[in-house]
Amino acid sequence: MISKRVLWVLIFLFLSGCGSSPPVDYYTLTPISGTGSVDPVDAKMLGIGPLDIPGYLVRPQLVTQESGSAVNVDEFNRWAEPLDVALPRVVATNVDQLLDSIVVVTFPYSARVRIDYRLIGRVVRFDADQSGEAVLEVQWGVQDAEANTVLTPRRTRYTAQASPAKDPGAVVTALNDTVDAFSRDIASNIQTLL
Repeated sequence: MISKRVLWVLIFLFLSGCGSSPPVDYYTLTPISGTGSVDPVDAKMLGIGPLDIPGYLVRPQLVTQESGSAVNVDEFNRWAEPLDVALPRVVATNVDQLLDSIVVVTFPYSARVRIDYRLIGRVVRFDADQSGEAVLEVQWGVQDAEANTVLTPRRTRYTAQASPAKDPGAVVTALNDTVDAFSRDIASNIQTLL
């Protein structure tokens, strides 16, 4: 009788151990810190987007590059919001923090807003590799909204190192650093245009 009870307890413990899975961690891209200022009444308007995101990134899971053309989709480390929403939002917030004389809005724009310039682009890559190198590669340009011409077409690659390389939090921090560098490049470019 005692051995049956022990057996049932062991079976119960085994089955309850099989039913549990590791917790899911969620991450966000975060804007640079700073204090916002009041824009002048006659400030130019910069619209951020649309920024096209590659299909392999349109998912909640963090994606990292493996060897060759393989990717790792991490089921237990996820974005808290879709990247096609988060990336333009954070870039817009960063550029707005960096430029005092520009009002920055994200796509889609309200029909009542008069946009002077648009940042348009296509993200080619936004992930990290096995060594922890985070990469943001983007084709982008600033477009004069009135003339509908691209003034400064570019293809740039921003990198940052995650440490430790396999830590998802460190990878997100490094990816965030690449977004910060991209935002600073945009701000510098807009200041040159003005």
